[in-house]
Amino acid sequence: MIKSEIKANEREAAQLFVRGVAAARGGQRRLAAVLLSRVVQLDPQHEMGWLWLSGVLDDPKDIAFCLRSALAINPHNERARRGLEWLNSRQLLRDDDTAITASFARVAPAAPTDSPTDGVVQETPISWRSRIASAFRRLAPRSSPSSDHAESWWVGWRHSRQEMGRARALLWIMPVLLLLLTLALNYALRTAVERNEALVAAELARRVSAAETQAQSVDDAAARVLVVPAILEPELAAEREAATLAYLSRLEEPRARLRGAIESYRNATSRPGGSSIVHATSAQRLRDEIEQAYAVIAALEPPQTLAEAHVLYLQGLELELTALDHMLAFYSGFRAEDANRAALTMAEAARRLDQARQALDRQRAELSVERPLPHAIR
Repeated sequence: MIKSEIKANEREAAQLFVRGVAAARGGQRRLAAVLLSRVVQLDPQHEMGWLWLSGVLDDPKDIAFCLRSALAINPHNERARRGLEWLNSRQLLRDDDTAITASFARVAPAAPTDSPTDGVVQETPISWRSRIASAFRRLAPRSSPSSDHAESWWVGWRHSRQEMGRARALLWIMPVLLLLLTLALNYALRTAVERNEALVAAELARRVSAAETQAQSVDDAAARVLVVPAILEPELAAEREAATLAYLSRLEEPRARLRGAIESYRNATSRPGGSSIVHATSAQRLRDEIEQAYAVIAALEPPQTLAEAHVLYLQGLELELTALDHMLAFYSGFRAEDANRAALTMAEAARRLDQARQALDRQRAELSVERPLPHAIR
């Protein structure tokens, strides 16, 4: 009966030892301590059980107890001896603890034999197990019999499963939260860009309308003003007036195309609910018209009196092309600095074009006045 009981304990101890080592290697020190404690209770002669148990405990006294138990089983165990030397070198053990563990190691009997002899030999395993149990009341005060150990192992396993479930749920929730945050930021950014685009378009339309209104008022004022004809200077030649009239007539066609292009752009961008694609397309069309008009005007040869106005007009067109480039860059990247550059450049272009228009209109007004013939001046 005693022999079969010993064999059963050894088999159960071997199974628990494998599980305890796996738990220790997995970093579950508390579970490993419970399993390995049960191993040495079932098989007190389990040398590796004592040695592994010493590696998962924290109290130096408990570690020394396990190492001395391993040495009591195998006095040539170098790992156990080096462990005790390390504890003594760090002065982690008191003298009374060393004496207690040493006396316990001295009274440890040898492994039980299979031959049934007298009653003293049969009593040895029982007394040895009682000493182990009393010693482990200090090592693991919250440990119980085998059923409690099994229950603790399963409770730990269930806790680990619950923690893994919570971790998995968190890993699933985090991408969803990041996606929602990204959508919210995208919506806020698009709203801000559309609002900024509407403000820039309104400001641009206002500036263009103001420039057109000012040019129209200049035309009306020039038409209403009664120009008193001055006496022609003798050196004014008819060829000079003809060249000026020819330049103004050739300049009128590209200017009329530019006014039509600006009106089309204003109508396309002032509609409510227009998208950025429509605005970008209208801006590109206006840029193409300005570029063609610039090429036609640059090919003209202005008279001496309109050379400065000719240069100002070309500079204004160049600035409008640059402003429209900034506007197209804004529609592609929706950066606020592009919109601000476009607005400032367009304002400077309007100023130079307005100066050129005033000079051209003054020259046209002077030529439109009826001049007397040279021989009729008296």
